[in-house]
Formats: sequence, C-alpha cells, structure tokens
Amino acid sequence: AATAPTIDGDIQTGEWPGRLETLDREPSRHSVGGSPTLAKFAYDDQNLYVAANVTMFGPAHVSTNAVWGKDDGVEISVAGQTPDGRPATFVVRGFAGGALASTTDAGAPAEAAARLAKETRFAVRPSDGPGKGLFGKGWRGEWAIPLAALGLKPAPGLKVGFNLAAFYSEFGEWHCWEGTQAENWKLEQAGTLQLK
Repeated sequence: AATAPTIDGDIQTGEWPGRLETLDREPSRHSVGGSPTLAKFAYDDQNLYVAANVTMFGPAHVSTNAVWGKDDGVEISVAGQTPDGRPATFVVRGFAGGALASTTDAGAPAEAAARLAKETRFAVRPSDGPGKGLFGKGWRGEWAIPLAALGLKPAPGLKVGFNLAAFYSEFGEWHCWEGTQAENWKLEQAGTLQLK
C-alpha cells in the first residue's frame, strides 16, 4: 500500500490496491452459494491490512455477539513465528458487533496471542445497500495486523500460509478463502499469501 488504508470499516476503492478475492468455498472445498464475501489484502512496512465485505440476504439477522461459530464474524489465520523464532499460526477474529479476539486455538503461545490482540486495529460498520462504497448490504470489517507481532519482516516475494473465513449466522454457513476440510487455521491445507 502506498498509503495505509484508514481502519474505519468503510472500504473505499482508492484505499485498497489490487484485486478482490472471493471467499467462495465451504470447509469441504466445495463451492458455497448465497451472498458473497469479498476481501482485499495490502501491506506496508508495519502492517498486513485486510478488508472484508460480508453481504447478507437479511442484514437484520446479523448476530452482534462474539461467540465464534455462532455469531457473525471473520477469521484471519497467518503463519508467523514466536519471539524466540518458533513457527506459530496466529488466529485473529473480528465480529460484526465490533469485538476482536486473538486466540491460541492454532497453537500460538498465549503471550504472543495477547500481544497481537492488543496491537491489532479493527473497525466494523454495517453496509446498507448498493452504491455505498465497493459493496452491498451486510457488514464490513477492516484490520491492521502488525507484522512484527506475527514475527514477520515484510519484503516483496515473502510467502506465508494464510486463510480467511467468514461465518454467517443467518444460515449457519462458512465462506472460506480455501477450504481445509477441518478448522480454517489448518494452514497446511489452506492457501499462501505472497507479498508483491
């Protein structure tokens, strides 16, 4: 990113370079139907930026609590390393109600997960229909995840294991960037993010 996007939940075209990604798979790796989840990624010397637009058929049904797998949210999983250089998978969850969590579910040490939660910026806002910013009705989230807290040094060509998944409480559906046939953070079965 030439200029860091403003983390305010309002995904604007000029702030986000690159192409849109679609979260169009179930955990089983089959195509998922329904309203789309679209995402964008960017980085600079400090942060990995993620934007997600979760489009809903009935946005009045968005659950704003913060229980993963029950309430509406997006999970970002990134392969990094602990301060002592051991490999670790970090899992950050942002919920439609504005809550942010960094978990130890994928084995990241509690101290490292807590640091990531403290240093990550997250903003969410409802989206109210066509013609508003990039997307349609539902909710939007934007994250600035500090690369140092992931144990990563940004450089063009850097490849890291990565996955992104949204849970829709409306129909109890998962929309994944890559289906892992297990938890979304099983990165050996997920995708790779390469910095340009």
